[in-house]
Amino acid sequence: MTSASVGFHCPECTRSGAQQVYRARDLEVVPRLIYILMGLSIVTFIAQGISSGGSGFTSGEVVDRGILFGPLVREGEYWRLVTSGFLHADLFHIGLNMYALYLFGPAVERSVGALRMALIYLGGLLGGGAAVMLFNFTAPTLGASGAVLGLAGGLAAILWSRGIAITQTSLGALFLLNLALPLLVPGISFWGHFGGIAGGFIVGWLVSFLPGKFGQPDGVANGLAVVAIVALALLGIVAAEMGGVGI
Repeated sequence: MTSASVGFHCPECTRSGAQQVYRARDLEVVPRLIYILMGLSIVTFIAQGISSGGSGFTSGEVVDRGILFGPLVREGEYWRLVTSGFLHADLFHIGLNMYALYLFGPAVERSVGALRMALIYLGGLLGGGAAVMLFNFTAPTLGASGAVLGLAGGLAAILWSRGIAITQTSLGALFLLNLALPLLVPGISFWGHFGGIAGGFIVGWLVSFLPGKFGQPDGVANGLAVVAIVALALLGIVAAEMGGVGI
């Protein structure tokens, strides 16, 4: 028998009642998917520089084959809706987007898991592309801003599902800044930012509100999120075939 604070415990009870000590870093979820996305963007950026022959990052075969450009998407090059999100114009551009991805990505991945984080990221990416195809059809567009802002939009939806309004966080100011900046600084895509926020928020709402507020199974929420992503992709393709609506 083993002496305890109250009476005695048998050896079997002592072994079964032994407590396991966990450190904070043992419980932390490593955002591996975020690092993979960052790595893909960095590798693509290096490939841009190599393919341009040292003339910058906005020319060369990698950019020519991957940039989002409405007339080429209309000709059937639909992959540009995705590949454009991994291209960047210069060091400042990629640095800012990777910092924002590192800032928002881990919070989303730890909140809803890697799969749902990937769905939200893809929703932002395709939402931004669809908006560009609709309203800025002939503007060549590149960058991860739409996808990254999609994560911010998804995070806003996740917080909202937990009773935290956007006004209680810094996300509201972030959205206003990123929607106002393109109106003040030439060369920044307003529709890419707007569509990214909207697409990420929609997917984030589906994967957080349905299970949390309406008790729907995770599989249903994930399935509807996939449907929303396919709808955004189809919207971009249809908008390209129409030549956009223009505003």
